[in-house]
Amino acid sequence: MKAIQFTGLLATLLAVNAHAATEMIITGEIPITTNPSPSIMKFIEEVEKRTNGEVKGKYFPASQLYNDINGIAAIGTGSVHMVWPVTSRLEALDPRIGIVSLPFSLTTQEMTNNCFVEGLTKQVNSYIEPKGVTVLGFLRTADLMFLMKDKDIQKQEDVSGLKIRVIGGQIMLDPMKSIGASPVSMAASEMSAALSQGAIDGVLSSPAGWADVLGSTAKFGTSVPGMALTTSAVVTDKAWLDSLPKEHSDVIRTVLQEIIVDQWKSSIVKDEELIQKMVQQGATYREMDPAEVEKLKASFTRANQKFVEKNAKAVEELAQVKKECKLNG
Repeated sequence: MKAIQFTGLLATLLAVNAHAATEMIITGEIPITTNPSPSIMKFIEEVEKRTNGEVKGKYFPASQLYNDINGIAAIGTGSVHMVWPVTSRLEALDPRIGIVSLPFSLTTQEMTNNCFVEGLTKQVNSYIEPKGVTVLGFLRTADLMFLMKDKDIQKQEDVSGLKIRVIGGQIMLDPMKSIGASPVSMAASEMSAALSQGAIDGVLSSPAGWADVLGSTAKFGTSVPGMALTTSAVVTDKAWLDSLPKEHSDVIRTVLQEIIVDQWKSSIVKDEELIQKMVQQGATYREMDPAEVEKLKASFTRANQKFVEKNAKAVEELAQVKKECKLNG
C-alpha cells in the first residue's frame, strides 16, 4: 500500500513539475524608468500573457542583480537569461562589434530596415555565438549630442581644449582626441556632479540624459545628425533559448520584434519632446550645419582608420549587408 501511495505521489510531483513555469531572468544597470527598462517590463508582461503563464520573467534593474558587463559574463551560469546592454558593451566579447559603434556608421533608416537588421544581427552573432550568447535584436538608445555647460558648439573647433565625457570606448575616444578635445570615460551617474563642479565641460549624451540627469546645468545642446546613433542589444543565453519548447521561443522572438518596432518609433518622438522641454526651460538647442557635419565626419573617419584597417573584413561584411539591402552606407 505504501509503495502504491509513494508511486502516486511521485507521479503527482512529476506532473506538477512538468507544468512549472519557465523562469526568465533579465538584469540591467539602468533605472526602472529609463529606456529601455519600460520596454523590458512590457516584454515580460506580454511573453507571460501569450504563453499562458508558462514563461514568467523577472527583471532586476539598476544593477540590483548585476550591471550589464557582469550580467553578460553571468550568461550561461543559469542565474541570468537576458541582458539588454548598450551594444558597445559587446566589444568585450569581440572587438569586431565595434563596427556598430563607429561614428557615422549606422542610421535610423538602416536600423528600421528588416533586411539590414537581419544581416547585422547575423553578422554580430557569428562573432559571439561560439561564446554561448546570441543577440535577438537591437533597440534604439539615442542619437547622442553635445551637451555643454557654457559653450555653444557649432563646429568641431569649438570643442578644442574642452573636457568631454564620452561613451563607446576607444572608438569614440580617438575621434574626440583628433579634434582637440580631452575625452573622459565616466558613468552616467557621475556626469551631472562633474559638470556642475567644472570637472568636465560637457558630455556626449542623449536628450533623456539632458532632461533627466543634467537639467539646467547643461545650457547648450548641439545635435550632430548621424554622428552617434547608439543602440541596445538584446543578449540572450543561447543554450537556454534553444532548450525552450519551440512555441515558447517563437513567442519570445515575436513579442520582442513587435516591441522593437514600437520602441524605435516612440523613442524618437520622446527625444523630440525632451529637447523641446529643455528649450522651454531656457536652454539653447541647435543642429550643426551640414557642412560642419561633413568636416567632423572626415576627422572622425581618419581617427578610426586603424580600427577599420585592423577589422577590414568585418567592415566589408557590414558594407555588403548595406549593398544587398540596397542601402547607402
